[in-house]
Order: sequence, then structure tokens, then C-alpha cells
Amino acid sequence: MAGNILELRNNPVLSVVIPVYNDANGLRSAILASLTVLESIGIPFEILIVADASTDDTRKVAEEFVLVDSRIILDHSDVRRGKGGALMDALCKSHGEIFCFYDVDLSTDLAHLCDFIEKVYTGADIVIGSRTLPGSSVMRCRDRDLTSKGFNGLVRLLLGSQIQDHQCGFKSFRKDRLMELAPYIHTRDWLWDTEVLVLAQQCGYRIFEFPVTWRQGDNTCLKISDIFSMGLGIIQLTWRIRVMHDYPNFA
Repeated sequence: MAGNILELRNNPVLSVVIPVYNDANGLRSAILASLTVLESIGIPFEILIVADASTDDTRKVAEEFVLVDSRIILDHSDVRRGKGGALMDALCKSHGEIFCFYDVDLSTDLAHLCDFIEKVYTGADIVIGSRTLPGSSVMRCRDRDLTSKGFNGLVRLLLGSQIQDHQCGFKSFRKDRLMELAPYIHTRDWLWDTEVLVLAQQCGYRIFEFPVTWRQGDNTCLKISDIFSMGLGIIQLTWRIRVMHDYPNFA
């Protein structure tokens, strides 16, 4: 059995990334649930835990799993990289043909993972969860719902995006296509998803939106400063992409 696990670790098809910041309990649950789902799918995988300057027991929990399962890798940083920075580091360290990430609170049902992987296998460059498409099931507070709708509407208006939900934290990519975009991805915070998706559309990537079951996490909060940050981030992206045309010219 140990030999088989080592073989899977050396030749993973799927790289699953779990970004985490100060959520040791959530991480433990996420890893256990991920292992159950991934083993049922039956393809070689690795799990990259991207721990971003956590000050609780997150690193300790991650190291416990790393010691007993060679398919689990810890990428810990003592410096805050932001969601985008952590994902870019994970992209460079991943080995799979498919690069996937989801939130540590498992707000999106992991039952969707198999469908996401299948969509990539059958021709999609990027598969993203959508909380707005018909068939999705969403539970979240009203202020977050309104903010999300406003954000996505503004991205579509200013950046010409055709995507309905840019920020759902459940996405899968062909790694080679994402690596092509990497030199043009400048965002290192929560806006990373949106920049990637807008760039991908400019380059003609095949993007598939998938309705998901989504529940707001217990630790999710929204501050007034977040709303201003969203607006500023969109304006900066609009300047860089629509005005400066800072994106690759291939399709």
C-alpha cells in the first residue's frame, strides 16, 4: 500500500489546493472530506495545503497529515501572501495536469468535484462554480448576496466579462493553460479569480460555469472596507486589461 501511495504522489493527475489562514479546525475537516471524495474518484492526486502566515494550530494540523500521507504537501509561509499569492505559489509547486482549488470551509459541496474534473477532461480549459445559474442552491445572508451581485455586474459592465459568478471559491483549470496566463496575473489578493477569468476570456479559453450547492461559512464576514476594495480592484483591472491591453495575444 505504501508503494502505491508513493507512486500516486510522484505521478498525480490532479492537484487540489486548499488555501487556509487561521482555521485549524476547518482544515482538519477539509482534508478528511477531501481524501474521502478524491479516493472515491479514483485518479492519482495530491493535496497542497497552502497555509498563509497562520498564528493558530493550522500548521501543526497540516504537518500531522503530511507525516502520514505522502500525497499531502504543506506550503507554509510566515509572511502573508494573500489568496492570489498563495495560489500562484501552489501553481508553481503542483504536479498535476489539472489544478483545482476550493475554500477550506467547504462552502461548496465537494460532490461537485468529480463533475468539474470530467469537464476539464472533455475539453474545458477552466471550470468554475456558479451560485447564480439555474440549478444552484445557495444559502447566504442578504448583504453578501447583494454585494456579490453588484460586484459581478460591475465586472461584466467594465471588463466585458460573460461570466455570472467570478468569485465562487471552487475552480478547476488545465494547468498548462493557467501557466500560460501566469506572467500576466498581477493580483495577489482575493481578486485573483476575477483577473484570471477576465484574462482567460480575452485569450479565448473555454470556460464552463457549473451550478453548485453553496452554504456561507461560519467565519465569513463582510466589512465596509471590503466594498471599497472591490470597487478599486475592478477599476485597476479595467485599466490594465481594457486600456493597457496587458494580456497574451494567443487563443
